[in-house]
Amino acid sequence: MKMLILLLLAIPAYAADYMVMQYNENVRIVLSKEPCGDVGFKAVAQRIDKEIMKACWTAKGNLIHIQWEGGDFSDFDVNRFADIK
Repeated sequence: MKMLILLLLAIPAYAADYMVMQYNENVRIVLSKEPCGDVGFKAVAQRIDKEIMKACWTAKGNLIHIQWEGGDFSDFDVNRFADIK
């Protein structure tokens, strides 16, 4: 029983925080706080059919700047993203 309590107490220390935006009915964009090389943090666009596109993101004022693999980029207002755990 003590071991179970210790494990339950340890879980929040390892939980990752994410910010998510539902881009459209088939795609959501997920921002993590995991470093992305030497520029920003990791992001991914997830399609309903489980296809993904990786990216790195940085905050620029009220904008989230996402640099997609392949060279394209997107800028979104930070208020379009919701925090989740």
